[in-house]
This record gives sequence, structure tokens and C-alpha cells, in this order.
Amino acid sequence: MNCTEYKTDEDFVIALRSGGRNRDRAADCLYRRYSEQTVSSVQRFVGYNSGQHDEVRDLAQDAFLIMIRKICEGGYNDGSLIHFWIGIAKGRLRNKVKRDAKTNLVDDPLLFDGADDESPETRMISKQQLEILDGKLDEIGMRCKQVLMMWARDYSMKEIAVELEFSSEAMARKTKYKCKQKLVAVMKDIHFEF
Repeated sequence: MNCTEYKTDEDFVIALRSGGRNRDRAADCLYRRYSEQTVSSVQRFVGYNSGQHDEVRDLAQDAFLIMIRKICEGGYNDGSLIHFWIGIAKGRLRNKVKRDAKTNLVDDPLLFDGADDESPETRMISKQQLEILDGKLDEIGMRCKQVLMMWARDYSMKEIAVELEFSSEAMARKTKYKCKQKLVAVMKDIHFEF
């Protein structure tokens, strides 16, 4: 994959916020460019706090997904993407260590953005909701599931039409509308217990 089109962090941000294939390509290139540096920085941080965390790479990947979501939702304004990513990873590590060991950690001079730490209950409910949604998407058919998943990931109607071989954007739009109605119909009786 050629990632030379992303010369600055701002190039990544613009592509990520545009959605669709542009977002997917930019996310892949961003991960390739900064993942080893992020893992190395978090690994050093683990060493500073005398912790043994085999899951540093997993933690960095989780932080990457959070960073992408924050960028796409406008939760990132400027600054270094690598420091934004490292800050999220370190914040998640701090929270994990606090939960697991109830220890105090030394502060690190690198940027810390904070993390969206969810409670186990929230994660469980979210997982349950996603499983139900996935089952309901299966009920309305694979074609509808593909259309709605691409639409949810901000693919344009033109990209959906090309990718799924619709005759036109209008046909893709019409299919998305009908699929969305089907999904609403199968979801209408779903109630989540809290």
C-alpha cells in the first residue's frame, strides 16, 4: 500500500473524517506509520511503573481504535497524532493498573489526553446490544447487512454502488432506505434490560 499521500498529520485527519475507503486507507497507513513507536513508548511506560503487561500491543490497538473514533467525531483538533495515540494508550494502561493493582503510577511527561474508560457493565450492555444488532442484520439478509454496514462506516452512495455492483447510486440509495426500514421493523420489539 502506498502511503506517500499522507505527508502530515493533517492529511490523515482530513482523510479519516472523509469516511469510506479514504478513512480505511488512512487508518491503515496511520497504523503502519506509528504503531511500533506507540508500542515502544507504552512498553517503556510499563517499565517505569514496574508492571508486566503482555498485552501492550493489544492495548495500543484498542487505543488506536479510540483515537480513530475521536478524530472522526471531531474530538481531536490539533497536535501530534502519535502523542494523541500514546496519550490514549497510557491513559487506558493507567486505568487498567489502577483497577487491577490499586497502585499509584508516576506521571510521564508525554501528552495525556485521557481515555474513555467504560465500566464493565457498560461494556457488557454494549456487547449485548451489538450481538443483538448483528443477529437482526443477519435476519434482514446479507445484501442489506452489507449496504447498512458500509453506510454506517460513512461510505458514499457512489462507493456502495461500485463496491456492491449496483446499477447506480440511486439504486444503492433506494436499497439502503428499504434495508433500513427492514431493520427498524425487526428491531421494534427489542428492549434492553439495564
